[in-house]
Amino acid sequence: MFLTTENNKLTAQIVTQVRDAILTGKLQPGHRLPSEKDLLVQFGVSKHTLREALRALESMGFIEIRQGAGGGAVICELDMDNTRDMIASFLYFKNVSVKNLCEVRKVFEPYLARLAAERLGTEDIEKLKSLNDAYRKSLKRKKPAINAEVSFHDLLAKASGNPVMVLILDFVNSLLTDIKQQMKPGLDFSEKVLAAHESVVAAIESRDGQAAAQDMFMHTVEVEAGLKDLPNYSKKYEELVC
Repeated sequence: MFLTTENNKLTAQIVTQVRDAILTGKLQPGHRLPSEKDLLVQFGVSKHTLREALRALESMGFIEIRQGAGGGAVICELDMDNTRDMIASFLYFKNVSVKNLCEVRKVFEPYLARLAAERLGTEDIEKLKSLNDAYRKSLKRKKPAINAEVSFHDLLAKASGNPVMVLILDFVNSLLTDIKQQMKPGLDFSEKVLAAHESVVAAIESRDGQAAAQDMFMHTVEVEAGLKDLPNYSKKYEELVC
């Protein structure tokens, strides 16, 4: 299955070959890689080089190395957490700012709200309402409800049926959540978020896509302004540490 590697950058070449075999469907989740002995012969490398490559593939989420009888390297389906971490590692060197993240939200979130008004079924609308109810109860206890807030946007993204949008919004909202946890906005900020979410749900339930999109756009604008108005907002948030 695999080709003998050249002497230059052996580990990277092994990683590339295995990754390509997974992405082209030659290896499926649940499949096992050949034994270490067979892989050493196929790649023509030392044990150290092979094991280094397998550790790299495991850290990237492509394989899981299992111990014991029947163990070995098993192909995994990439999950959202690993994918998010890889993107974050890349963007760490790109000086991503709060403004950058909010600009992405302004483009995607209103569109998702419009789609939700057109496509979302009764059951999912009730889930949105339940998330708002959980948010409201948390605020009555004087506690932030970050999980309910993020789940609200996640549900809208998943309802689109577009995995690219799901990935993008999951990543962006995850980073914004980290920022909020560091900055600790007050209950007044959270109350505005809840009011915006309720307005969006009302528009979705009324099947008014234009109103849902407009309300969501204003929500993203308000969140950005609210973060920048916080007393502990500093220049470090202009260049986000992923």
